[in-house]
Amino acid sequence: MTDRIKIKSIAPSFAQTESKAPPQKKRSFPWSIVLVVLIVAGALVAFRFVPTQITYEPQDVESTPVASTLPSSSNESEVDEVMPYRDIELQRAQESAKAILADFAALQDQVEAEQLGLSKHRHTYDEIIDAANQADASFARREYDQAISQYTDATNQLREYVYTQETAFEEAFETGYTSLVSRDLNQARDALLRAREIKPDDQSLAQVLVRLEKLPEVNSLIREARRAKGRGDYEQAEMLLLQAREVDPETENIDEQLSEIRQIQNDADYNHVLTQSYAALRENDLLAAKSGFETALRMRPGETGATTGLNEVVNRLGNSTIAELKTVAERYERDGDLRSAMQAYADVLEIDQNLQFAIDGFTRTQTTIRIYSAIERILADPDMLSSNKEFEAAQHTLKDAREHETLEPSYQAKVNKLAVLIEIASRPLPIVLVSDNEMEVRLATVGDLGPFDRKELKLRPGRYLLTGSGNGCRDVRKTIVVAEGMDPIAIVCNEPI
Repeated sequence: MTDRIKIKSIAPSFAQTESKAPPQKKRSFPWSIVLVVLIVAGALVAFRFVPTQITYEPQDVESTPVASTLPSSSNESEVDEVMPYRDIELQRAQESAKAILADFAALQDQVEAEQLGLSKHRHTYDEIIDAANQADASFARREYDQAISQYTDATNQLREYVYTQETAFEEAFETGYTSLVSRDLNQARDALLRAREIKPDDQSLAQVLVRLEKLPEVNSLIREARRAKGRGDYEQAEMLLLQAREVDPETENIDEQLSEIRQIQNDADYNHVLTQSYAALRENDLLAAKSGFETALRMRPGETGATTGLNEVVNRLGNSTIAELKTVAERYERDGDLRSAMQAYADVLEIDQNLQFAIDGFTRTQTTIRIYSAIERILADPDMLSSNKEFEAAQHTLKDAREHETLEPSYQAKVNKLAVLIEIASRPLPIVLVSDNEMEVRLATVGDLGPFDRKELKLRPGRYLLTGSGNGCRDVRKTIVVAEGMDPIAIVCNEPI
């Protein structure tokens, strides 16, 4: 499409004829010179004033034939300029510019919101803005093609500026973060500060900078932990590493270092147990050696050193010490050390689970411990036998104790003491209760006794709960212990209400 140029001239006409002077006979006037001067003057006037009268009217060359006329002065005022197509051209130019400027505005918003590189490259950014302003000026002069070209160039420059700054930021951030992870303080600081110059308000960068501030303390704690580890102070090393992790939980390799130190500690503990176990084996303290090797295997199941040592203990016990273990177990039992005796019998059964003396000894000591526990409970509180339930349980305990056999020498004496106590507890004793014939009296394990002045009862020795209640009187509760020759027990209203 081409623009049709319609020229409207308002310059004066230079085609008028000059009036001639009457011919002189005596002197001839130089008319040829005058004519040349007038023509030159007219050309200069036309060159100066006629271009200002040119009007650009875009026309559709396909629908309107191209024509250019120079109207005469007689009909000049009747010529009208055709405007609609120029309006369409303006609209199209505005739409093209708007599409380009949308990208430009988005990039400009990003730069100014993030202050992207402005601390060092403000002049470059200002030059791009100036270029966009020049495009605005061209557009205002209706130089649309040139304006669109200038908008495009300015947008491309701004896009290149954003890309350059983003790339520089990413490189600095990546370098700084990598250095932070490797705890290289100087390199991390330099790179991250470069990144902050480009994007001073970046949130991810702000978080990394917080970690950067903590890095000197973290590095110091890790160095001290390594020194403690080097001198074998593993507990101190672990404590320092835990402090470093507390300062910056995101510090890498802290957990790995802690695991390494704990493994070293476990190795040291295992080696100590294993060494002690082999020392016991050399001294032929087979029980101590066996216990040590078993502990070592719990720490490291299936480990060769502990397994070999335990097998050696088992071989020695199986070949030469079963009789010794039997002697030891029986000695423990006679001395009243029943739990040690039971463990010794268990050790024999680990060598050979079919040995009858060990089976019997283990069961016997286990039963003795159970009966002793029941007897001691009754002897510690004989008054509990007033309860029918406790009295029946005591009788069962006595029966089991009499049927049980043990090597423990004091066992029979305790059984006899229980028998005497049960015999005494089985014989009811007379007691006298006195009241005011108003209170409702109740005796636990017996039942309601009702109101009375005096009541005689026979009860097995032991502890009883006596209660009384009546109108206008606070309830009375008494715990009594029935014994031979005791005085009458009064239960009357002591606190009227």
